[in-house]
Amino acid sequence: MPEWVPVALCLTVWISYPIRYHPTRAPHGHDTLAHPFDDNGDGQGMAVMAGADSPVSGPAVAPEDHDGGHPPGLYLLFAVEFWERFSYYGLQSILIFFLLWHLSMDKVSAYAELGAFGVLVYMCPVVGGFMADRWVGARHAVRAGAVLLMLGHGLMAWQPVQTVERLVTPEVTYDLKRPILYPAEGEDGARQVVVNGTAQVITSLASVQGADPDARTLTYVGPDGAAVTLRGRLEKTPDAGGLKLFYLSLALIAAGVGMLKPNISALVGRLYGQRHAARDRGFLIFYLGINAGGLMGSIVCGWLGAALGWEWGFGAAGIGMAVALATFSLGRRLLPPELPAAEGGPRAASGGPGGLLALAGGLAVALGAWLIVDHPTVVGHVLDLAAVAGLAAVFWFARRCDARQRRHLALLLLLMLVSVLYWTLFYQGPASLNVFAAEWTDRHIGPVLVPAPVLQFPDKAFVILLALPLAALWRWLDGHRRDPGPVTKFGLGVLFVGLGFLALAFGIEVTPAGLRVGVAWLLSLYLLQEVGELCLSPIGLSSITRLSPPAITSLLVGLWFLSTAYGQRLSALVAQATVVDGSLPAAVQLASYQAVYLKAGLWSCAAAVLLLLLVVPLRRLND
Repeated sequence: MPEWVPVALCLTVWISYPIRYHPTRAPHGHDTLAHPFDDNGDGQGMAVMAGADSPVSGPAVAPEDHDGGHPPGLYLLFAVEFWERFSYYGLQSILIFFLLWHLSMDKVSAYAELGAFGVLVYMCPVVGGFMADRWVGARHAVRAGAVLLMLGHGLMAWQPVQTVERLVTPEVTYDLKRPILYPAEGEDGARQVVVNGTAQVITSLASVQGADPDARTLTYVGPDGAAVTLRGRLEKTPDAGGLKLFYLSLALIAAGVGMLKPNISALVGRLYGQRHAARDRGFLIFYLGINAGGLMGSIVCGWLGAALGWEWGFGAAGIGMAVALATFSLGRRLLPPELPAAEGGPRAASGGPGGLLALAGGLAVALGAWLIVDHPTVVGHVLDLAAVAGLAAVFWFARRCDARQRRHLALLLLLMLVSVLYWTLFYQGPASLNVFAAEWTDRHIGPVLVPAPVLQFPDKAFVILLALPLAALWRWLDGHRRDPGPVTKFGLGVLFVGLGFLALAFGIEVTPAGLRVGVAWLLSLYLLQEVGELCLSPIGLSSITRLSPPAITSLLVGLWFLSTAYGQRLSALVAQATVVDGSLPAAVQLASYQAVYLKAGLWSCAAAVLLLLLVVPLRRLND
């Protein structure tokens, strides 16, 4: 990675976050602070997350009336979220390969770590939103989140972590190397074995049946073109210090998402006041920005990582966050002012160094995440405790609700439960489906062999293509009093993702022995999956803001985040189920994917059919 990149990242932080401040008078009459981190923000951090139909609850303040168009602040937030998603999805496209090929984790451990990181990414917004609501405001939280994300991605690019592998035979110890991210077809994870000072490409490294789980047979092509087989014991020596930096990077990214993600969406909602129709259109534009950023991140970071090395892919993600931070810092005056604390606004944002407090709070969240991110079981227990506490609070509040509010709460909890199934399958994308693309998919699109990380982009492309037509369909049905309601839409969402996995399982079945599965089958899964996402994700958040009692809207949005976190947790278990002994024949390994995806598709479709059959009796919950 070029040496100027870390310097540029540090310079961006220094420019965006000066320490000194002094009181000044804002245009709207509120006391604010002169440095960029201490201007007015928003206190509705947990009120909403991005979605095409996701109105924000609570008071809203629009600085100007923009009849006939959208406020300039929308395009500022669009750009910031574009680059944030560029960075996150760019990281996500190559992270599983970094765990497998650079850190030399086995697949079971790699999937567990990926799941733990995903759980933290969706747990931290609960804390970040609460901090913005009560103390620092959404503006400060977004800025702090951008700083943490930039540092996390930058550290991923800079860190020297490397697991040293050796094959120990009775006569000689051979060093194994992984010089590149992306292997050519027929190579085993880009590994090389050093023989007499010369690196030779490994074509096979398989386990040996027996008492020693580390016994391996290694095959490489010698200088004369003949295959050479070695037999010994595989030893791995992790870089302990480098691993700590790696886990710190993940913790900073999770905390950064937690500070930025829920609060930037709240700022979008505050741009529109009570103009609900304009606000919904604004959220649709914002939603497209999310997916456009994810699309570009998967392509750019995935390709750079594959072609040039890990540090280039991770470095591009860090540069994306530097652009996001600079954009937000320069355009902050396009956003509405902070509510004073006396009117229910955050306590510190309008009367003290709220930016510093937000950054300190974000670092505290990152520290907590750092302590547990490498312990997936502990992360799962923390998630369980958070869910139990959240549900207990909902049930306690329900005692004071009338019958109609209780029906609404029951419906929302049911929708969250259904969403867990969807997210469990959805998050196979960066996990087992990513590995499936690398190992078992013919990735040729025309004459081009597409790197496996880049194949994460089609799902975002499909969302961009389908979001407007599907939103128009929902509006047309609603205008003709035929809106199917959230239960039907959730049922369709789960049905479509199940059909996608059934399609891929069928594609594996019809692929002739010895050949890779056609990329069209993988693309068909992503297409059906994204139709399902548009039926479920924005509808769920819209239902929460529409049906929840105002006093606990933030709590229910937090539980929605936790349902997504549970999907991440369960997705790791599904991915682990695809793993079999690498020494088994290729047909057996491929059959394990087919069996898991077939079961996942059947269970998902069965759950969808059951939910659709219950639409009529459940309709009264939506009244």
